Parts: sequence; C-alpha cells; structure tokens
Amino acid sequence: MNIYLNLKEELRIDPYRELVFHIPLSQLELPEDYIVVDGEEVKVNLHLLKNKDEYIITISVDTHIKMRCDRCLAEYPQRISFSESVIFTKKVAKHNELSEEELHTEYLEDEEDFNLNQFVREEIIVNTPMKLLCRTDCRGLCPFCGVDKNIKECDCERRIWKEASPFSKLQRLIK
Repeated sequence: MNIYLNLKEELRIDPYRELVFHIPLSQLELPEDYIVVDGEEVKVNLHLLKNKDEYIITISVDTHIKMRCDRCLAEYPQRISFSESVIFTKKVAKHNELSEEELHTEYLEDEEDFNLNQFVREEIIVNTPMKLLCRTDCRGLCPFCGVDKNIKECDCERRIWKEASPFSKLQRLIK
C-alpha cells in the first residue's frame, strides 16, 4: 500500500514540517538485487519546507538491506544511510538550456498526491553503492574451480598460470 502525502495540506499552517514513517521494504518494489525479507521496514525521516512555488524535501534514511556480494555472491546486510534534499517545483522549464539550480530540481505533477513510496524507492536505489562488497577485502570466487576464496584456498590460478606461461615448454624439456 503506497503512502500518498498532500503537501499542500501538510504545509498549509506552517511552512515547515517534520514527519517520520516506517515503510515495509516489501512495499517499495525494489529491484531483485535487493533481498527483501517480510517484516523488514525502513525508517524515513522527512523534513518538508515550502518556499514560494517550491517544496524542499529532505529525506534521511538509515537502514540495512540484505544484498548479494558482487565478488563472492554471499548474502550480507548492506547499510544504506543517507540524507538528501530534493527541490520539487510545479514550474516547467520554458527554455532549452537548464540552469544549475534546475538540474537539481524535480518537477512535481500533483502536490496533493505525492507518492512517498516511489520517492523513497528512488532515493534508496540512487544511494546504493554501485559495487556491492560483503567486506572491503573480499577475495571473491575462483574463476576456475568456483571455491569461495574467503573460506578456502585453492591453487588454480597459480597452476593455470604456470601451464599458460610461455616458458612451460622449457619445463617439459627438463623432464
């Protein structure tokens, strides 16, 4: 179930408002790279500010989402923590070139029907590291035998390198 905010109504009395939401991860429709376990939720702190024709929304998220390591394929909890401000405006740019400020502004179609789930989903995806590692010194999988080199050693690379070496023919002559 999506959460919709009426920004106009939320900021009708005060130009500033702080809101806290607990959104189940299963409702965010995250890509399959994110391993969502039922019952897990993300705590979202929102700071809403009305400024003329704009809304400045600051989102703060600090959570752990289960991910799969890009090197060893092990599942691990990835900490996703960020705080970011986004400017939403109802004004459409009238010229072809965007100013520096307009590059950091998003168009708001309906201020009375702001989809919070979609906003949180986009921000989590944008703030997820591109290279997911269970730890910084992850050694990954052996490309030859497939063993997890964090758990068990193998000599495949050394053996293959030795066989592929241009000097391997000399080794055969010695025998």
